[in-house]
Amino acid sequence: MDNPVFDAMLKTALEEALRRDIWEAPEIPGPSRRQRMRMRRLLAEPRSVGEAVQEPEAARRSRTPARWLAVVVIAALLTGTAAVGLGSGGWFRQVYEESYWAPKYGDAADTDQLLGMGVETGAGSVEADGLRIEVLDAVFDGQAALFAIRVTVLDPELLEQLQEEHSVLGLGLTTVFPEGGGAFGAFNSSPLEEEAEGQYTSQFSILNESLNSAGLCRIEIQDLVFFPPERGIGKILRKGPWTLTASPRPTEALRLEPDRVCEIGGEAWTLKSLTLTPLALHLTMQGPEGARSTSEDWFEKNLTFHMKNGGSLTPGGTSRFLPDLDASLQIDTLFPMPLDLDQIESIELYGQDFPLTE
Repeated sequence: MDNPVFDAMLKTALEEALRRDIWEAPEIPGPSRRQRMRMRRLLAEPRSVGEAVQEPEAARRSRTPARWLAVVVIAALLTGTAAVGLGSGGWFRQVYEESYWAPKYGDAADTDQLLGMGVETGAGSVEADGLRIEVLDAVFDGQAALFAIRVTVLDPELLEQLQEEHSVLGLGLTTVFPEGGGAFGAFNSSPLEEEAEGQYTSQFSILNESLNSAGLCRIEIQDLVFFPPERGIGKILRKGPWTLTASPRPTEALRLEPDRVCEIGGEAWTLKSLTLTPLALHLTMQGPEGARSTSEDWFEKNLTFHMKNGGSLTPGGTSRFLPDLDASLQIDTLFPMPLDLDQIESIELYGQDFPLTE
């Protein structure tokens, strides 16, 4: 099956057969109770972790039947991108659909689009020091890259130690190095969560539009670490680094340069630029000389999406503030659900309305 023409013909034939038979295929089993709890913890906002939320069955159901995930997996296998992990957006799609935020976003979210954001992961696993580390799934939307990393413990002694400990297991510093030089540090990351005996999964994200030109990236993961329950300094169990590869597909982001003034705390700040993608928002603002610093609460309370159907949404999520000495400010926000950008009419920021069309 080395002939590329034959490969393409086989892929087309199998996909056509799947399209004809898909509605008769059985449903893919739903996630386990352990998976549902883990997914909610990963995507819930920090102050909502641990809340008992009963999600309506209708809100949890996918707009596209779950069996469509089988098409993605098989298509990926045919093209060679799923040899190690899913690598097609399907894992993240399931995570988002089981999120605490899914019923809050409702129709403003679109999880199906994740299946078109898959990142090519190449030879996506390494084995060393009694561990196998691999890219389980990855997506890129033109600004935000999300990676799911699976760690499988192959060393019986290490596995026994992990089962006896009651600390938080995590990976050390994670850095993505693009083909042309430089580095992207993780925007945020999660602890390792046990999926099955000896198998753990973690997520991390990178927020940087420069990933559009990154080419083949090297993902470098440092150390397997035990952190005490109250956090603090961890104990290194295995020394890294472990190196994986990924290639984000260049994707256009929505960019506006409104150059308009917003009044913030009695000060005149100018919104210089706005970059919006389904998973993230990036703002650059310029304040007056000696402008005061900002906080996440200050920002979250003054950001609203107005939808074309007349509704509105306060997106929530995780924000990062990068002030500079010249009173300029960059704000990055990672949303807890993938937005359907076609449904957004405008963004309201500090009382000013910014339409998404020039």
